[in-house]
Amino acid sequence: MATVIGYGLLVIAVGWIVYKLNVSYNSAGGTAFEVPVNDAAIYPPILIGVGLYLIGIAWPWWGFVAAGLVLVPVVLGGLYLLQELGDKEL
Repeated sequence: MATVIGYGLLVIAVGWIVYKLNVSYNSAGGTAFEVPVNDAAIYPPILIGVGLYLIGIAWPWWGFVAAGLVLVPVVLGGLYLLQELGDKEL
C-alpha cells in the first residue's frame, strides 16, 4: 500500500510542477496577471522525496533530502525562465 501512495505522491508532485510551469508561461512574464507560482518549488520536492522513500528505493536518508534540495532551485529556475520566455503581449 505504501508503494501505491508513493507513486500517487510522485504523480501529484509532477502534475503540480507542470501546472505551475504552464501558469508561469501564460502569465506573460507577470504582466498579464500576478500569480503565486513559487509554491511549486517548495511543496512538490518534499512530496517527491517522500514518494521516492515510500516506493522503496534503496538510498540512504540523505539521498532523499538531497533529491528534494536539488529540485528546489531547478523548479525555481524553470518557473523564472518560463515567465521570461512566456507569452508576451506584442
